Amino acid sequence: MTAMGEAPTVDVNLRRRQALDAIRDALIRDLNRYMPASGYRDFYGWALTTENPDRDGFCRIIALNQLAVMTTAMLDGLGEAADWPILLRHAVPVNLYQVFEVVSDNLGLGLARVRRGAPSAQRDLLIDFNDTMIADLRTPSATPAAELLARLRTPAAVFSGSAQSLAPDSHTAATRHYAEAHGEVTLDELDHAVWLGLVANVESGRDVLAAIRGTCTEPLVRDTTIDRYQAVNRILQSRHLSRLERAVLGAQTILVVPTLGYFTAVLGEVVGTDMGYRRAVEDGSLLEAMSNAALLVRLQNDLGTRLLRMTREQQRAFLRELPERHPPADGEDVLAVLTRASDAEPVLNRFRKDLKHGEFNVCLSELNPQDDVHDGLAVLSDSLAYFTALYTRHRRALVGDLAQLETRLRDQRITALIKRFVLFHEKMYALHYDGGSGDYAV
Repeated sequence: MTAMGEAPTVDVNLRRRQALDAIRDALIRDLNRYMPASGYRDFYGWALTTENPDRDGFCRIIALNQLAVMTTAMLDGLGEAADWPILLRHAVPVNLYQVFEVVSDNLGLGLARVRRGAPSAQRDLLIDFNDTMIADLRTPSATPAAELLARLRTPAAVFSGSAQSLAPDSHTAATRHYAEAHGEVTLDELDHAVWLGLVANVESGRDVLAAIRGTCTEPLVRDTTIDRYQAVNRILQSRHLSRLERAVLGAQTILVVPTLGYFTAVLGEVVGTDMGYRRAVEDGSLLEAMSNAALLVRLQNDLGTRLLRMTREQQRAFLRELPERHPPADGEDVLAVLTRASDAEPVLNRFRKDLKHGEFNVCLSELNPQDDVHDGLAVLSDSLAYFTALYTRHRRALVGDLAQLETRLRDQRITALIKRFVLFHEKMYALHYDGGSGDYAV
């Protein structure tokens, strides 16, 4: 899969700033509609303005900066210069939804460490939230999200927003600065506002579907968004999943297909009309391509681009030499060795994130803390081989899918968008998740 050949814009950084401003301005505008009145809502609105001395830092931890980068990578150069502001305006709803998806996404942090069947208030809260989203997507209502989620307010109040974050120190710094300057709100109130973020998650998700209401793509976006929440619950509740099941469910848990479906609806139905596009939606060929893209992004997210690009022999050699470079201490299990090694080995950067934050990972799920280090690494080596082969196979399938679509679609921007999306994540997941270019997984 090669990069698109369109000429880049004169200043891609200008486009990124424009995307960031558009999404941030819309977030400020819609915040009162998304969240009930509260000290946290006041803080959130303040944090998005220039009154916040570290506005850029706040925008990074809520994924706004990286969303602007991703939006630019997907849309910049697709069409004439005059098309850019139109596409950017239509990109806003799905980006606002992604911002608040981070809240429910972060509720999953740490759950990979919870033994199957063991009691977990955090897991129960996430499952209940997902069930509410599923019900609201299946049978849309005008009931305010705060009413739909009222029963979750008390169980959500025990969870710290900073603790449930990939950047806890940055989160705490932002809330502390505001609390010190505004005596009417406490740091504890600002840190225990997960419920408000979940309410905004529901409301912003409704806006996505409203923006493409009446299109032939709307059912696809709705159904695959339901799949996202169902897949998370199945992973949380299943005692055993095969490798293929983990990969397929993992691909559904990220919002790749709903996101791509939304953008292709904009290109193929909202700002343009392409009968070939409608037929591709109806016969399932567009969904097939986007599903392959989702699987690639899931594997990029969990294994990292560097590991996926290694040959089988290179992977084996790397894991074989790992205990020599990072000798196990007495009593240290395979997960402990990998956690320690991942700090020093760039190739393990995606494992580092999931091990540090207790996130589910399709490849690491087979490892048992009781395993001998060498036995555990042998299991990991076999798992890596499986998922790398799966990645190669579906990357090839996506190339074929897109080639067929290009013969059927008048608007080639649609296939370009899908290619760009996969390539964006391929590049990003080669970087450290907590580096300046930050982590963002849809």
